[in-house]
Amino acid sequence: MPSWTKGRVALVGDAAYCASPAAGRGGSLATDGAAALADAFETSDGNYELAFQDYNQSFRCFIEEVQAQVTDFGLDMFIPRTEEAIRKRNKEGFGF
Repeated sequence: MPSWTKGRVALVGDAAYCASPAAGRGGSLATDGAAALADAFETSDGNYELAFQDYNQSFRCFIEEVQAQVTDFGLDMFIPRTEEAIRKRNKEGFGF
């Protein structure tokens, strides 16, 4: 989503940047997002427009990195690319 804020509303966690339904990182990303939003409010002296700009810009790199890692992990785990990887997955399981 291009922005996690609109007007006086900010989204955090799965509502804004769900990594993957299979990732199991929703709670920690929500906590990280809430902390990033709180930090943005602190540095903007309560100006929500500035805080929202900071939140959208500064936290996005982290989220994009996490989403890329989770996508790669999920694809390799659930949709192995080779027959050897399929056999290994089937023998070892999903590791949950």
